[in-house]
Amino acid sequence: MSEQKRTIELMPYTPMYKEFYLKECKALEKVLRSNCIEVYHIGSTSIPTIMAKPIIDILCVVHTLDEISHFKDEFERLGLEWKGEFGIPQRLYFVRKAKDGLTHLSHIHIFEKGNERINDHLDFRDYLKAEPKIAKEYEKLKIELRDKFKDDPKAYQAGKSSFIEMVLKTLEG
Repeated sequence: MSEQKRTIELMPYTPMYKEFYLKECKALEKVLRSNCIEVYHIGSTSIPTIMAKPIIDILCVVHTLDEISHFKDEFERLGLEWKGEFGIPQRLYFVRKAKDGLTHLSHIHIFEKGNERINDHLDFRDYLKAEPKIAKEYEKLKIELRDKFKDDPKAYQAGKSSFIEMVLKTLEG
């Protein structure tokens, strides 16, 4: 039996993204309790004018990452797979998968307040919302990357990185 692989799919915006985000927020706030400061919908599903992978990206800002591991069982009871830092220092990362065990439904990124990556995510999202022409350039790149790397999510992600970095540098300058 061959191993199933995730493939890159892009879909037009749907209001269901916001509904699913709000549902995830409630669950996350329940587990994080008073440690939770803010929860944000980030990523392409938060930008109504462009196509996106149908995966809700959520950024949680907490007072402290200390002790969150004590709630690992609660996250897992919610159906969130604990991934630890997953390649990004000072971040906790979780994935919600569909019943098929393969399809990702949401990605949760938890950062401690003051982490510079928080503003990077929010600034990129806000810039694309404010600049439709740039958002469409990003969408065009995503379509090209999907066509080139349909079965390679890591290569797809890497292909977007230089565009994201370029936008963030523009915002700094």
